[in-house]
Amino acid sequence: MFDLSPYNTFGLNVKSKDGLIVNDVADLRRVHSENIIVLGQGSDVLFTDDFDGTVLINNIKSLNINFVDGKYIVKVGGGVNFDQLIVSLIEKRIFGLENLSYIPGTVGASPVQNIGAYGIEIGDYIKEVTAYDLQRHIIQTFSKEECEFGYRTSYFKTHKSRRLFITSVTFELSSEFKPKLVYQGLKDENFVNAQELRDKVVELRRRKLPDPRLVGNAGSFFKNPIVSKDFAEKLKKEYESLPVYPYDENNCKLPAGYLIEHAGCKGITHGNVGTWEHQALVIVNRGNAKPHEVVALAKYIIAEVYRKFGVNLEPEVRTYGRTGEVSWDTL
Repeated sequence: MFDLSPYNTFGLNVKSKDGLIVNDVADLRRVHSENIIVLGQGSDVLFTDDFDGTVLINNIKSLNINFVDGKYIVKVGGGVNFDQLIVSLIEKRIFGLENLSYIPGTVGASPVQNIGAYGIEIGDYIKEVTAYDLQRHIIQTFSKEECEFGYRTSYFKTHKSRRLFITSVTFELSSEFKPKLVYQGLKDENFVNAQELRDKVVELRRRKLPDPRLVGNAGSFFKNPIVSKDFAEKLKKEYESLPVYPYDENNCKLPAGYLIEHAGCKGITHGNVGTWEHQALVIVNRGNAKPHEVVALAKYIIAEVYRKFGVNLEPEVRTYGRTGEVSWDTL
């Protein structure tokens, strides 16, 4: 059995039948298992049971930088720590990813969920993604368009039948510091350089989110729900303090944290799990939590938010059971 405790930031005591640390493509050519999960640091996953298959840990670490037509083209190995990459890029005066500072996980995991924070998404800066096809044993490169980035989703998340291992991500970044400050906590600031912006983002994240090295969690457990403009206006009339953000021509985005808090679920504890006192969007392991306790609390929160607001919350974390990735509706 392969211990998955170091590879899920919830800190759950789970195992897989087998496991392999992947350092290069040569390691992948030797993989012939039919039941596979690919992990980086396990920062956005929930295991509901032991996994009866092989877990591949992405440890491919490389960095190649070229300056082309006034842009930096940065190709990064999928096993590189994402936050450490941002630190390195700022030191090299390569800009664009500062708002995503302090997000746990690896570069290879970032396009799967199209991670985002403080007004930007990673897909905005990706030029292409290279992946190893574990079924056909070939390397395939996906253009930005082929990645099909959406809100917390991508081709790599929606096409579950394809077993793809992301070996590298290529970013197109700037030589000029042009901060994006649309987020409420940033827009009133005046940042002289990228390090100042990074420091502020890290401060905001530390204030709101628990460090997974100290408190087991998977970051934001739920997506911010997308609702129609008409429905959002109706809710706004009833709850004047509810923030409503434009999403597209017909829809708006609501903050899941607000909904959870005002449904009475901020800082609660059920068994060995609870929601974080400073950010209701985060479910935490309060010590020796079992997978079923996390699932039970999440379902309770979903039910309470629906009862209060008539809004369906959808988990952001990827959920894995004994046979592989599972739909939340089947739990």
